[in-house]
Amino acid sequence: MIKHFLSLIYTCFTYFIAPPYCLHCRQNISDRKAFCQTCFSKILPIVPYDFCITPKKVVKVYALSAYKDPLRSLILSKHTGNETNIRFLAEIMSQDPILQHLNYDFITFIPLHWTRYAARGFNQAEIIAQTISKKTGKMVIPLIIRSKKTQFQAKIALNEREANVFDAFKINPSCEHQIIGKKILVVDDLFTTGATIKAVSLLLFPYNPKQIDLFVASRVIS
Repeated sequence: MIKHFLSLIYTCFTYFIAPPYCLHCRQNISDRKAFCQTCFSKILPIVPYDFCITPKKVVKVYALSAYKDPLRSLILSKHTGNETNIRFLAEIMSQDPILQHLNYDFITFIPLHWTRYAARGFNQAEIIAQTISKKTGKMVIPLIIRSKKTQFQAKIALNEREANVFDAFKINPSCEHQIIGKKILVVDDLFTTGATIKAVSLLLFPYNPKQIDLFVASRVIS
């Protein structure tokens, strides 16, 4: 009873000091969440996309919406080190009905190079993976290691992105045995050209996973 009362007092105090507002339209809202109902309704679903890794290997790409606001603003906030907004994004992804229809054994995520992780303080893909894990009960396994520092994909030409991530990843040796015959859900925040998931998938496929799917917040639609 006392703990609940103190929690209520704390919530009221924080709402008074910093009232919650929609991160897109900036209007005040009653709950501390990312968007008001009007802005949230602008997140329109898109159909899954079959991304061909090789002539015989395909990764199904699931996304909440196309790459546009209001989700775009949350995704871009990683570049300013805004972890709070990334956690809002992760929460939205973890509650999406898409997850109820996906069949997978465990979750993995696209890693950052340690220098970028140190500078940013977090990996948005890892936050998404851990948040989904808490909602679904599925384990997160760090299958991939980023072994080479690369340029930001968004800052280079589309036709240079595949070369940028070539040889940038390797398999985590302690997790090799967990790949064979498994259905793997890879998570990230954004799918653009597919260069990153292609590089990762080409590492995973030789270990004979049963299936690889990708789940992202947004997908760029040409």
